[in-house]
Amino acid sequence: MRRDSNINMAWLETFETAARTLSFTKAADELGLSQGAVSIQIRNLEKTLGAALFERRGRHIVLTDEGLAYYPQVSEALATLHDTTSRLFSSSRRNVVAIGCFSPTFADYWLAPRMAQLMARFPDVKIDMTVDYQATGTRSARDDLVFVVESGASPQILPLVEERLVAVCSPAYQAEYGDTWMSGTLIESIGSRESWLTWSTATGRQMPPECREIRVNSMSAALKLAECGAGVALVARAFIKTQLQAGTLVELAPGSVLPGRIHGLSTKNLSNMRPIVRSVAAMLLQEAKRPVPGYLMDQ
Repeated sequence: MRRDSNINMAWLETFETAARTLSFTKAADELGLSQGAVSIQIRNLEKTLGAALFERRGRHIVLTDEGLAYYPQVSEALATLHDTTSRLFSSSRRNVVAIGCFSPTFADYWLAPRMAQLMARFPDVKIDMTVDYQATGTRSARDDLVFVVESGASPQILPLVEERLVAVCSPAYQAEYGDTWMSGTLIESIGSRESWLTWSTATGRQMPPECREIRVNSMSAALKLAECGAGVALVARAFIKTQLQAGTLVELAPGSVLPGRIHGLSTKNLSNMRPIVRSVAAMLLQEAKRPVPGYLMDQ
């Protein structure tokens, strides 16, 4: 809250509670206030904003259009403030490193295999990890480390994995189709990734008109479908080293590689994080064989 603001933080918490419960009485019970005190705080907030936030309908209240628009913003801001305060100052949360990951594929196939080593290296650390491909930039205010995926290089991220997309399938699918594999089923990760059409153009291969498609919104799902023999998927080689070594996946058209997206660590607020958070970030960068910025090394 800016110092020149006339809005009291207590009014905002009272508003959030009343809007969530749609009851001044329930808000008063939850906050340990009298119903009169709740009413006064809401009136003060409305007067300061110059807008009505609630309509009083007898003993009931409903949010006005302004209240409906304001509520999620206030709720999100208060949740972020409470989470940050707990994470930074609660003794029970002091050794917790909260991780937000935008890519399930990165979480499953790059981060997860390194988690046991991370826990062994930092025996006192506890990990809270949220994986959500629909996450927004607000996660950076709630989490210590935020792993994002971008279409290209950016000063806002420290790169960990640069996708190199290759065509893979199960051994059984390869045995069935052989050199005519493109006339079978092509599994495509829809969204901002490159498509089979782009791959075929870049590699000089023509897509047969009789080929079928399975379209999914996750490379992780595309990879699983390929392992199960459903078709051929375009996936990042960095995520399938174990499967290639184990023989559960085989690479088709070796040498035909298409650049993809970049998975990395958001630099937002990273230099100001707790020493333990910066140490974890430095270890993961070392695991990716990437340069470690000086501000992560100066503990």
